[in-house]
Amino acid sequence: MIIVLAKAIPKDKSAKIKVIDFAQDLIKNSKLEDGNIDYNLFENAGDNSLMFIEQWQSKEILQKHLETTHFINFGENIEGLLSSDLEIKVFEASEIDLS
Repeated sequence: MIIVLAKAIPKDKSAKIKVIDFAQDLIKNSKLEDGNIDYNLFENAGDNSLMFIEQWQSKEILQKHLETTHFINFGENIEGLLSSDLEIKVFEASEIDLS
């Protein structure tokens, strides 16, 4: 399984609201993609940042996601709304049985 953490730091409250609004279409359509396990956006109240947490079945499927219209549109829509580039980290993970 592939896990993606993408941190977005909006310029201000107005920008944050716009990023969250634009993210709704991205999240909805990403969850419909074959090979998507989960796709969510969380708000960090401590530092005003937003964190996308995504789970994909494989690197190949993630690569296809990066080429979708909804992903490309989201990137275009948030141009100028962030104080810096998205901080993206990609991990390969396997489930561990703790029992």
